[in-house]
Amino acid sequence: MKNKYTTSDIAKQLNLSRATVSKALNNHPSIPERTRKLVLETAESLGYRHVRRNSVPVDFDYNSQVSELEVGYTKTVTFMIKSSINIFQEEFWSEVLRGVEESARQNNYQLVLKFGTDEDLHDARLPDTITSHSADGIILAGITSKRYAEAVTESGIPVVLIDGYYDSGTCGILCDSVLSENEQAVRNLTCHLIDLGHKEIGFIGDISISRSFMERYLGYRHAMVDADLPINKNYCILEPSLSNYYSIQEFAGRLDAMNPLPTAFVCANDLVALQIIRYLESVGLRVPTDLSVTGFDLMGKHTDSTPTLSRLTTAEVKADRIGARSFEQLLWRMKHADRPYEFVRLISRIVIGESTAVPKPTSKTRRAAVKNEG
Repeated sequence: MKNKYTTSDIAKQLNLSRATVSKALNNHPSIPERTRKLVLETAESLGYRHVRRNSVPVDFDYNSQVSELEVGYTKTVTFMIKSSINIFQEEFWSEVLRGVEESARQNNYQLVLKFGTDEDLHDARLPDTITSHSADGIILAGITSKRYAEAVTESGIPVVLIDGYYDSGTCGILCDSVLSENEQAVRNLTCHLIDLGHKEIGFIGDISISRSFMERYLGYRHAMVDADLPINKNYCILEPSLSNYYSIQEFAGRLDAMNPLPTAFVCANDLVALQIIRYLESVGLRVPTDLSVTGFDLMGKHTDSTPTLSRLTTAEVKADRIGARSFEQLLWRMKHADRPYEFVRLISRIVIGESTAVPKPTSKTRRAAVKNEG
């Protein structure tokens, strides 16, 4: 006889999906009473022990054992993020985590932090807190693999996604999502450049990596189209990037080939903008005298941040509020499992810094002159 049975075994025996079995075991309101009882009876007959201790079905008799578990039960939320993201050094994600943690603590939830490698995401390999159903809810942070997100949502545990994958081929939504308002904010940033007199404007960012980056690119495009300005593909770097263009080496060759350069760059976030500024300085150009740059996120708001970031024209994103709002949405989803999935967006405030200015008439020849001097 098999020593340990899983939800897959129950699903196979009853000819049901694993998601249906998981939802039945978790007393999900979308599961019919007849199906739920059948799953619970089968689980009991197999010796499968899964106790939803904060929501035990009243007609499933665990006797005194249940009350003992209920007394010591700690409600738990799993915060899942890619291991390639250095959450303790990247300001945005550390602030998101702080917001989630504070809200979890205020609501008496334990927060469990889990990291997924690229292989985990590719193979849809879930952490033990999800496969064992020990988590009451899941927050996926920056998970860009649709396959992985599908595997998580099929667990039957309530899920909220912060940013995450972008799928242009479908309008299907797997779960609730919380993110900053991106498109209009970048539209406003681009309009700011246009109002200053810029007409040749490029965009830099890996738009395949997340919904936010794609929406920011769309905001740039809409502003250019509204102003009847051409979008020069030679001024845009959009392709998939190993480091999200956080490394000068990844795009330096592309910028070297731009001759002339545009008069301004709209960047997917502040970290990309920082690398662009460093590149421009390395070839003898000054921001904003020779070329204007905008970012996104306002990552330079702490005193220990690089001075360059603190002077950027950018959009302010309150990352801790995104984290807190994600946890609030998760609590709401736990109580309203049958409601349609939602996109929740937090407004981004435009901050005009020192990285944008009126374009110089001679800016197009400036780099050539600098190279000749060298």
